[in-house]
Amino acid sequence: MGTVLGVMATLAADHVRRRHDRSERDHDTLRTALLEYLTALSRAKDAFSRSELAPERVGAGHIAISEHGVYAAQHQLELVAPPSLLDKARRATLSVLDFHDVVVSGRTPDSGEYIHAWRVAGQARAALIEETRVTLRRI
Repeated sequence: MGTVLGVMATLAADHVRRRHDRSERDHDTLRTALLEYLTALSRAKDAFSRSELAPERVGAGHIAISEHGVYAAQHQLELVAPPSLLDKARRATLSVLDFHDVVVSGRTPDSGEYIHAWRVAGQARAALIEETRVTLRRI
């Protein structure tokens, strides 16, 4: 009887350890995917802030944003992130696309439209980071 209890205790401990290891891997995978996404999104936003007037490129931000790896990083995120986090990531992407359109339409950094678009993109990023913190604490 003692042997059976010892084996069962060992199996239970192994199961708990495997579950803990899997949780740590999931946590690290999600954190890495988010870091890559946020880095790509920041690169795109910074590049867009230096864009020149090009009214013909309004609405073509999706092409420019893909050149900075945002969509590729977002697709990776879709594989590992919960829906609440993906929603915030999509909103952040859309806000940077809107910022792109404001810049290439000729709005200058001192214009109300530019400042508003910059702030909205920053707020969307901040909301994503906060949701990330909540999500990572749950994992």
